[in-house]
Amino acid sequence: METATSKPHFVLVPWIGSISHILPMTDIGCLLASHGAPVTIITTPVNSPLVQSRVDRATPHGAGITVTTIPFPAAEAGLPEGCERLDLIPSPAMVPGFFRASRGFGEAVARHCRRQDARPRRRPSCIIAGMCHTWALGVARELGVPCYVFHGFGAFALLCIEYLFKQRRHEALPSADELVDIPVLPPFEFKVLGRQLPPHFVPSTSMGSGWMQELREFEMAVDGVVVNSFEELEHGSAALLAASAGKKVLAVGPVSLPHQPILDPRAASDDARRCMAWLDAKEARSVVYVSFGSAGRMPAAQLMQLGMALVSCPWPTLWVINGADTLPGDVRDWLRENTDADGVAHAHSKCLVVRGWAPQVAILDHPAVGGFMTHCGWGSTLESVAAGMPMVTWPFFAEQFINERLIVDVLGIGVSVGVTRPTENVLTAGKLGGAEAKVEIGAEQVKKALARMMDEGEDMRRKAQELKEKARAALEEGGSSYMNLEKLIHSSV
Repeated sequence: METATSKPHFVLVPWIGSISHILPMTDIGCLLASHGAPVTIITTPVNSPLVQSRVDRATPHGAGITVTTIPFPAAEAGLPEGCERLDLIPSPAMVPGFFRASRGFGEAVARHCRRQDARPRRRPSCIIAGMCHTWALGVARELGVPCYVFHGFGAFALLCIEYLFKQRRHEALPSADELVDIPVLPPFEFKVLGRQLPPHFVPSTSMGSGWMQELREFEMAVDGVVVNSFEELEHGSAALLAASAGKKVLAVGPVSLPHQPILDPRAASDDARRCMAWLDAKEARSVVYVSFGSAGRMPAAQLMQLGMALVSCPWPTLWVINGADTLPGDVRDWLRENTDADGVAHAHSKCLVVRGWAPQVAILDHPAVGGFMTHCGWGSTLESVAAGMPMVTWPFFAEQFINERLIVDVLGIGVSVGVTRPTENVLTAGKLGGAEAKVEIGAEQVKKALARMMDEGEDMRRKAQELKEKARAALEEGGSSYMNLEKLIHSSV
C-alpha cells in the first residue's frame, strides 16, 4: 500500500496579491494532504497566520502540511512594512513597488527550494505556483519536477482568455463600447463589452503590457493548470481548455467545501459571532447576503444607492463593506443612522453591516440566507454554488464579467443587476474615474434584481441546489475532483 512518505512532496506558493488567491491554494494543499501527499505551503509573514489557521482547521494538528514563511522585501521596494497583499497597500501608486517586492520574494523562495533539493524527505516533487509567480517555472526545470499554475479563475474564464489570445478578436474593436463575441461553448452565446475584458486585454492596467506578456509566456510553458472547479459545473470547459492549450487541466474543487461551516465559538472573531447570532434570529431563506470580495471598493455615490435599496427592500440584509472607514463622512453618518454599522447586532435589525471580513462559507450555508449579491469573483462563485445559493451578479473587474455570463446565461442560477462598467481598483490606478465615478445602478434597479432572486427565483434556486449536490459528489471518493487530485498526485511521482 502506498504511504504518505512514498507520495510526491508538493510545494505550493500562493500568489500573495489577494486573499482570494491565498485561501483556495491553501485549501488545495489541504485536499492533497487528505489524499496522503506531504505538502509545503510557502508564504509571507503577514499572510502566514491566515494560511496556518486554515490548515489547522482543515487537518488534525496540521498533519501532512508544513507552512513555511519567507520574508517579503517590502522596505527594499519602497513599501511600508506589512504591505504584503494588494489590499494592504495604502496607495495605487505603490502597485509597481509591490510587484518589485513580489519578484524579490520569488527569488528568495527559489533559493529555499534549491536548498530543499538536497534533503531527500523535503525535496520538491511538484511545484504549484500562483498566477504571478513566473519564477517558479525556472526552479521546477532546474529540479526536474513538474510545474502547475493556479490562476484563481474558473475553467470557463480561462478558456475565454485562451480564445482571445489566439483569435485576437478584441483587437479589431473600434471602441471599448463594442461587443466581443467569444464563441467557446456552443450553443450558448457569449458577448462582453471591450471594457469588460480581463486585465490581459485592457491597456489601462497598471501592471503594464510587458508584465502581461511575461505572464502569458509563463502560462504557455507550464506543465498544467489546477482549477478550483468541478467538471460537471462548467459544461466541459476544462477539457476544451486542455485541448486548446495542449496541457493538463485538473479541476479539483470546490476546494472550500470540505471546511466545516459551523464556527468554533472559541476561535471565532467577534464579527463572526455577531453575524451568526443575527442570522440565527431570522426566518429561513429570508436574508440577502451582500459582499463584493476582499478587493471590491464601490464609489461612495454608488454605495449610497445600493444602501438605500438594501434598507428599503423587504428582506433583512447582511452587508459586508470593505474600506468602510475610508468612506466620506456623510456616507458613514448615513450608515450609522440607517443600519447596524456601530458594531452592535440587534436581533430585530433590518440591515447588519460588517466592516471588512465575514465568515462567508458559514453565512452562505446558514438556513436563514436566501440569496447572495456578489461581485462574481470565482472563489465567491464557487462558495455560492457549494451552498446551493442563487445570486444577483454585480461584477467589478478582472474576469468577473465573464463569470457573470456563466452564472446567468449558462447555469441559470443568477440574475444580473445590469452593471456594464468596471469599478476602479488597484490595477487600474485611477484610470476608470476613481471616487468621482458616476452612479450606474440606481436603488430601484437593485431592488428589481433582488425581487427576481428572492420572490421569483425558484427555478434558479432549484438549479443551484442541483449543482450543490453535484459539487459534493465531485469531492467524494470516485468523484471527478477526487479523481483529478489522484491524477495530480500520480503524475508527480
